[in-house]
Amino acid sequence: MLKTATLILALSLPAATATAQTPSGPPAGAPVPGGPAAPGRGGPRGPVVISPEIGADRTLTLRYLAPNATQVTASGELDGKPHPMTKGADGVWTVTVGPLAPDIYTYAFNVDGVVALDPRNVNTKYGYGNFGAVSIVEIPGDGPAFYDVKDVPHGEVRIKPYVSKALGLNRTAWIYTPPGYDKGSNYPVLYLLHGAGDIESGWTMIGRANNILDNLIAEGKAKPMVVVMPQGHPIQSFWTGPAKGVSQPPPSGPTAPPAIEGGFFKDFLNDLMPMVERDYKVSKKAEDRAIAGLSMGGGQTLTLAFSRPELFRYVAAMSAAANGITEARYPAVFKDPSVLNKQFKVFWVGIGKDDTLTGPSNTALHDALSKAGITHTYAVGEGRHEWTVWRQHLRDVAPLLFK
Repeated sequence: MLKTATLILALSLPAATATAQTPSGPPAGAPVPGGPAAPGRGGPRGPVVISPEIGADRTLTLRYLAPNATQVTASGELDGKPHPMTKGADGVWTVTVGPLAPDIYTYAFNVDGVVALDPRNVNTKYGYGNFGAVSIVEIPGDGPAFYDVKDVPHGEVRIKPYVSKALGLNRTAWIYTPPGYDKGSNYPVLYLLHGAGDIESGWTMIGRANNILDNLIAEGKAKPMVVVMPQGHPIQSFWTGPAKGVSQPPPSGPTAPPAIEGGFFKDFLNDLMPMVERDYKVSKKAEDRAIAGLSMGGGQTLTLAFSRPELFRYVAAMSAAANGITEARYPAVFKDPSVLNKQFKVFWVGIGKDDTLTGPSNTALHDALSKAGITHTYAVGEGRHEWTVWRQHLRDVAPLLFK
């Protein structure tokens, strides 16, 4: 019999590297950032490069050593635009961005057409598919942010391996258990789905979901809950065996049957949920079950909610890929709004006002739901299609659940 193990992370991982990102300056006798190496220190490796460097005014200076490059730019979730860098005589390219508002930002370099991580910054977000890995930097505020570790009781994030019989693949789910979990029972459960550029670690490593929940629970704003963060792609999880996946057939048109038979949904319904309800102390009642997700995961959230509404009482779609949620695909739901209005205690749709990727489809979804008389909350806030928005979405949504 195959036995699986659970790895528990007492998580403050993203915060643990923050101190390395904010050097107060080189020690006495050390070379200045980007300057020539001190005797006995630089050697054949070239100049010492400090990157990223955060100024007292919350400006961010990035540096990249590429003496043979002809053009280097920095871009990412900084301010939504690329920043050309200037080459120094020592071959170090430099740019200063900001001041930036306190938050967590991702960035990468483009070096003569090749995307590169910051080799001086170990804080990295995994990517997937066309969305590569990126470097991370946190601009601090005057005190701990809502997504930072605070001096409160902490839950745990458990990496739970399981075998997906639906997909024929080994997978993991990252599962947050609240403070005092081992002493309780029948916890409500939130299934929290990532976007196309992430994997199951995304909501923890860059989304800081565990810290957000710890802080909200400690403040009495959210109920203790288990949060299940599964792999959203029909692939074998990175840490479970050789890379492989299951191909997905393309949709056959706007009036095709709901995509509930796709690989992710088969795994979710037939393997993931039964595993969670078997191995974790969660309630099996729809009254205690919520689903939420961002971008691709928001689309998956809506597909599950519209196809299997009896499973959930709380639904939150964050910057969702909502093109598939149409009256042509779900005629019964749109014809009789009481189906969802009676089932969902919370139906929340959120989008950043500058989101040009999924903003139009969310506006269309809001209009269609309103026209059909389907009760929902439509929240338009600041931001683009990025994690700065989704961390805030989770902070807004979690207190609405399980009331």
